[in-house]
Amino acid sequence: MAIRCPVCGSDKVVKIGRYDWFIKWSLGGIVVLGAAGFFAPIFWLLVPLWMLGVLFFYISRPLYQCDACKHEWDPRRKA
Repeated sequence: MAIRCPVCGSDKVVKIGRYDWFIKWSLGGIVVLGAAGFFAPIFWLLVPLWMLGVLFFYISRPLYQCDACKHEWDPRRKA
């Protein structure tokens, strides 16, 4: 059974990632942890954990987009 767009009803639906979310959270977290690392070096150990955590959430939470009307939605949310 094909997934249909909730707006136009088309079955031309593709899975997309949130690239902007990934870049903003990963680089923002690295800047904050890096700055905190100058005051307390223990924060440097959190940098790899932060990157792996952000990558995990990026991979596990895709969105869908309709090719016909370009509508994006989260398939786990009830409308």
